[in-house]
Amino acid sequence: MKKFLIAAVSVLLVAVMAVSFAACGGGAKVKIIEVDLSSEQYGVAIKKGNTQLKTQIDEILNALCGDGYEVDGKNVTFDSLYEAEMAAQESGDVISIGQVKTSSTDRSKELVVATNAEFAPFEYRISLNEFGGIDMQIAKFLADAMGKELVVSHMAFEVVLEAVNSGDADIAIAGLTINEERAKEVDFSVAYYDTTQRIAVAADDTTFDDCTTEEQVVAKLNSLQGVAAGAAKNQTGYYYLYGDESFEFAGYDNIETRPYQTVAAAVQDLANGTIKLVCADKDTLDASVRAING
Repeated sequence: MKKFLIAAVSVLLVAVMAVSFAACGGGAKVKIIEVDLSSEQYGVAIKKGNTQLKTQIDEILNALCGDGYEVDGKNVTFDSLYEAEMAAQESGDVISIGQVKTSSTDRSKELVVATNAEFAPFEYRISLNEFGGIDMQIAKFLADAMGKELVVSHMAFEVVLEAVNSGDADIAIAGLTINEERAKEVDFSVAYYDTTQRIAVAADDTTFDDCTTEEQVVAKLNSLQGVAAGAAKNQTGYYYLYGDESFEFAGYDNIETRPYQTVAAAVQDLANGTIKLVCADKDTLDASVRAING
């Protein structure tokens, strides 16, 4: 059993409304088609060639995803962090990592993490310098284990890897799917989470009701004509619909794929009847659908 010698992670339940990190409600109810459409893994992005930092992060993640760490007399693992976050969201709460710095003053004593804090349940903003989510808890673990102060830098998702490459951030943790194209830009840590893409449709849409397999959902998607779909720009769900060789996604030429800033914004348009469906990582899609449905 490993213990932190520097500082223990503080996980404080803060009661806030779920809409603080998702779109406002309104419009029709929506539902998720509970069929997995892909297989991906999340990893921490590290500047290319920084083997020392990668080794440190891999060691911490391997422990967290394995036997875990002892914190305040309790064993903490990735699974326990995930389960706590899901339980908190179910009850309308969030898990805060506490107040953190959002700008750097002394890089030698800090771990600067680039993220897009609009991807609940993995990262979301609670207040100006307070963040929640599974990835943010991991970021706190990494900083504490390395004896450094955590600095969280919130930015657009499409520039988090650029921030790592430019040196503006030490690492990026943003629900980043590991793929061949991204691995040309940055090094990735060991994977810490397996995920998949799913779709959401209006609650009264029966198109996919009889689908129980990926093949059946794909056949239905290929049969659609004259419809628009939404996904968060530069995220895996967008590439699933639009097509991308590095993800090995063929895409759907018969569907107009519209890019959104966040999954929540796409789900809001779905509820408003502007688009036919939304594709996104299952956990973030679930969080956005719960918020929209109230």
